[in-house]
Amino acid sequence: MERSNRIAKLLTYCAFGIMVLGTFSFFVIILGQSFGAGVQGLTVLISSLVTGILFLGFAEVIHLLQGIYDQSHEHEAAEVNFTYEQAVEETSKVDPEDEQEIRFFFKERNQKVEEIHPTDEPFIYIVEVEGERRKVEAGGFTLKILE
Repeated sequence: MERSNRIAKLLTYCAFGIMVLGTFSFFVIILGQSFGAGVQGLTVLISSLVTGILFLGFAEVIHLLQGIYDQSHEHEAAEVNFTYEQAVEETSKVDPEDEQEIRFFFKERNQKVEEIHPTDEPFIYIVEVEGERRKVEAGGFTLKILE
C-alpha cells in the first residue's frame, strides 16, 4: 500500500509553478524592447528552470523516502506474523542442541532415550527413558530432571 506524501505533492506543484512563471517572465522581459533585455530574460528563465528542477528533485527524494518507509513498515508487520507462526511451530519441535544434550546426559547414565516430546514451556521436554516418562529442563548450564 503506497501512501502519497502531501509535502512531495506541494513541492512538485511549486516546481512547475516556478518554471511556468519563469518562462512567462522571460517572454515579458524579451518583449519589453529595452536594451539588455535578452540577457536579463535568459537569466530569469535559467534561474527559474534550475529552481524548479531543484524543487522536483526534493519532491522525488521525499517520494522515495516515503516508499522506503512504507516497505519497511510492511516488512515489520510481516515479521510479526512470521515470528508468531514460527513460535507456534517451534513449540512443536525439539531444539537439536537440546536433543543432543538430553541424549548425551542419559547416555552417560547408561540409559536409552526412546522419545523426546516438547512442552508449552520453553526448554522443558518430556523424555521417555526405558519406558519411564521424565520431565527434563534443558537449555541451562546443566540438564535438570524435574520429575
